[in-house]
Amino acid sequence: MDHGSEFGAHRRDENGCWDNEFKKYLETKGVHPILARVKNPQNNGKVEKWFDAYDRFRYEFSSLDEFIVWYNERPHGSLDFENLESPELAFWRRLPQEAILGMGIRVFGW
Repeated sequence: MDHGSEFGAHRRDENGCWDNEFKKYLETKGVHPILARVKNPQNNGKVEKWFDAYDRFRYEFSSLDEFIVWYNERPHGSLDFENLESPELAFWRRLPQEAILGMGIRVFGW
């Protein structure tokens, strides 16, 4: 996450640590907050783009799940657009074979 004031991460002590209600809530849910580097928009760029697309197109879908399927299965210009590669196809194409095999072992007990 970024250092936005809504998260309270800007309130650091002399050791560079921060503590507030939001951080405590995350920790009760088992979430460990990791702060993005300052002045490095690449850290949050992908998730910010996702929320931008969701804000623009959300009313064209009947559910969040339907939007997510569209978002992951649409052809994307930054991928192999000549072959209409989607983010989901790119994910599976780039995933190492041993990772796919590991998933099969865990899911199917091979």
